[in-house]
Amino acid sequence: MIGKENFYDDIEKRAQAIYEQYQNLMKGISKKNSNLLNHQLKFYLKDDGRLGGKAWCENDIDKIEINKGVINNFFDYFYDFVEKDSEKLLRELRLDIEKINEEISYEFLFYPDSGKAKIIDNKTNELNLASLLTVFVSRFILTHELGHLLNGHCGYLNAESYKSIQYIPMFYNDTNGRNNIISPLDNRTLEMDADAFATTDNFRNLVLLYNKFEEKVNNNINIKPIDLFYWWSFAIRSNFLIIQRLLSDEEYRDNKTHLPSVARWSLIIGSLQANIESGIYKINYRNGDSKEKFLQAIIKGGIYAEKCYNEKFFTDYNWIKETIENEEYKCSVTEIKNNWKIISGKLSCFSKLPLYESNY
Repeated sequence: MIGKENFYDDIEKRAQAIYEQYQNLMKGISKKNSNLLNHQLKFYLKDDGRLGGKAWCENDIDKIEINKGVINNFFDYFYDFVEKDSEKLLRELRLDIEKINEEISYEFLFYPDSGKAKIIDNKTNELNLASLLTVFVSRFILTHELGHLLNGHCGYLNAESYKSIQYIPMFYNDTNGRNNIISPLDNRTLEMDADAFATTDNFRNLVLLYNKFEEKVNNNINIKPIDLFYWWSFAIRSNFLIIQRLLSDEEYRDNKTHLPSVARWSLIIGSLQANIESGIYKINYRNGDSKEKFLQAIIKGGIYAEKCYNEKFFTDYNWIKETIENEEYKCSVTEIKNNWKIISGKLSCFSKLPLYESNY
């Protein structure tokens, strides 16, 4: 087994670094409550092999706990995928790999846009790609939890409970609920907002990596700058496919605290499209790239994630059919968006950052 310690160190350091970035941002925009700038983040990596985690706040301490199983399970899934992708490449080259019993290793010449050839080793490339996909998922989960903290969700829950500190779990059991502190609709609305926060944060990071690709991205990985958006989409769609299968959460019900995973993914695609079209972050488009090609890369990455997952587990997931063509999806999303207009007003005194406004 490949050691995961580097990923454990990475997510702890990444949590503090991202939190400090937002603290610096708050210094420039926070006028309503200067005490918010005194908050600190405590990040805990729990030695638990299961998927799971939570976010909560206590006094001036914002807290996030994530199980090591999040990293372990997603890395193993992605590494298995990239190994099988390498085998598929060899089969397409008509090399008889069925007779090879030992681990397959090969090298090839790669000519990037610069025209300068470089040697790619498949084992190095596999490890680096699996690592990149794992970091994409762990960052999304991390920033989703940060969204709960920075957008005031945790503070609002504490205020509503009156007596106890409340946490927001990464995964859940709807039959247990959350002690009925707020309604399931409010819960679904907060989860939508946390997903949107994570999506916008991740998009900002992808633009940074794209703009400074040669400086920021490992050159031993066989991808182009625009491929960052393709593989991010592949990673995050894979995350929601795994959650959907684990939780069997396809149903839209009034007592559910989360939208179905596929609905959350569809909303994330919408958030990405809005980010791209708004030009909120400056993209230094490379030769041949455009807004349309960015969106195409994101769509194709998600579709490929479904293809790989369906082949592995003999499923038939298809987010377009499950959402765009589903009236329950449309009604549920409309209900949540209307509810956001109400609950965002309640969050405003707890949020550390400006909240989303529908007319922005």
